[in-house]
Amino acid sequence: MKRLKKILCWTAGSGLLLVIVLFALVFWSMRPTTGPRIGKYPAPRAALLIIDIQEDYTGPQAKKRFRDGDPIVRVSNALLAQAQAKGAVVVYIKNVFNNPIMSALTGGLNAPGSPGTEMDRRLIKISGATTFTKSRSDAFSTPELDAYLRENQVDQLLLTGLDGAYCVDATARGALNRGYRVTLFQDGIATESSKSIEKLAQGWREAGAQVKTGAEM
Repeated sequence: MKRLKKILCWTAGSGLLLVIVLFALVFWSMRPTTGPRIGKYPAPRAALLIIDIQEDYTGPQAKKRFRDGDPIVRVSNALLAQAQAKGAVVVYIKNVFNNPIMSALTGGLNAPGSPGTEMDRRLIKISGATTFTKSRSDAFSTPELDAYLRENQVDQLLLTGLDGAYCVDATARGALNRGYRVTLFQDGIATESSKSIEKLAQGWREAGAQVKTGAEM
């Protein structure tokens, strides 16, 4: 009986430890990053970031279909056309869960090498645009993104994509932490969280970002 109690206690303790580790991993993956502030450029540029509008979320065979996926693609395409016409830098951001624990928790969503990780095929492809891959909410967790933006003298970021409560939010705050000016296009951002886009937009404004519609680019 004593041995059984020890086994049960050990099992319960191990389960609790696993839950704590998983919670810490998820919390860490969602936190905005920090970094050195950008400088002042002689000819500053704007960059449009298309965040996580991928086949797994908005495509016809999506594993986790966003209910607002189709209008988000349309608004993002309009923004891409305007960015191209105005000579803005265009960056596609896609999420890939390289961590096997995160991959297991999401049921194989955005698994490395899967077609679902690709950007939605309906998005306009801008010649010369760069694609960066991330495994955390904040796109700046990929250092190459910040380096690329600095190399191109970008000081203003225009954001559209998914999810407004997680990856878009964390990327916006990561950018603000580095001194970028940030504009989020409310009608080009979707969320499946319990928060409304209007509530999220209020938080972005309070953090120092601008919130506009796609027609105001």
